[in-house]
Amino acid sequence: MSGSRCDPPRVLPLSARVPVIHAPTGLLLLGLGLSACAGPRAGALVAPGEAAGSTAEATQAPFVARIAGQPLTTAELLQSWLHRDSPGVRALLDELILERLIVLEALRLGVSVTEAQGQAARQEALDRLDQEVAASGAGDLSSDEFLRQRLGLNPGPYKQRIQYQAELDLLAERVVRGWLLCTPHAQVRVIVLQTRAQVDEVQALLAAGEPFEHLARTWSVDESSADGGRVPPIVRGRTPLALVAFETPVGGLGGPVREGDRWLIMQVDGRPAPLSPERPDELSRAVEASLLQRPIEDPEYWQWKSAVVMEHEVDMTPFFRLMGDVALD
Repeated sequence: MSGSRCDPPRVLPLSARVPVIHAPTGLLLLGLGLSACAGPRAGALVAPGEAAGSTAEATQAPFVARIAGQPLTTAELLQSWLHRDSPGVRALLDELILERLIVLEALRLGVSVTEAQGQAARQEALDRLDQEVAASGAGDLSSDEFLRQRLGLNPGPYKQRIQYQAELDLLAERVVRGWLLCTPHAQVRVIVLQTRAQVDEVQALLAAGEPFEHLARTWSVDESSADGGRVPPIVRGRTPLALVAFETPVGGLGGPVREGDRWLIMQVDGRPAPLSPERPDELSRAVEASLLQRPIEDPEYWQWKSAVVMEHEVDMTPFFRLMGDVALD
């Protein structure tokens, strides 16, 4: 989408939210509240083209209902919805945009989900749906009957969407990890301390030969202390932590760095050579092996999101036009 000559495109700074790859699969009923009047949860992703009709249809039918021959417009619906649930509307839009970005990045990196992986994820989504219906106190209703009778939904498209979401979650994991492996990054450990006096004491212990991991476990106030101070990889950038991670020699100590009201000492364990999306088979193998060792973590996802929205312009002009003066840009 692009803006007109009078309206410059607005590039969306997607908010830092819990990754879709960490969220429960799709439109599961617990997310819907299991109520007779519940609708799809805010943030549910749908396959491209399912959420709206063709361009021709959108042009011919820019309204959602007629009342005594008068149209109730799409803009009125969205504006009312935004007044009632602004976070929900923005969360849904955010996730729909991220869905497209995930697919674009998968094509760029050459990563994909195998048929076996996709089939297992789709079946797991259906099994989870059945389990949640059974746990909802719906009696002997099947999931199809529950969807029809309690939610007023067509089971076929509903189940297609939760299966699509489940497969998209797998693809998102591979996109984020593939991006990381193709981006200069540092593997680091940190010790997070509360006072400058603690920093001086820990630095003295390090200078005396105490192992960094041991000191991280015993001194650090960060949750990473349980893993000897290991934190998700830090990609090259201009943040204070990134600068320290790339200015410090491998095997060396960096810092202390002041982060808010805390102090951080860093050890750089490694800076692997980036892989290339020009060699997709090698990258795919590396991604699968890496995911087996460690799943995606939130900071890794947030770094990917910050980078990907700079790579692909997201034009919000049509949304803000529909919203009129209801939404702040």
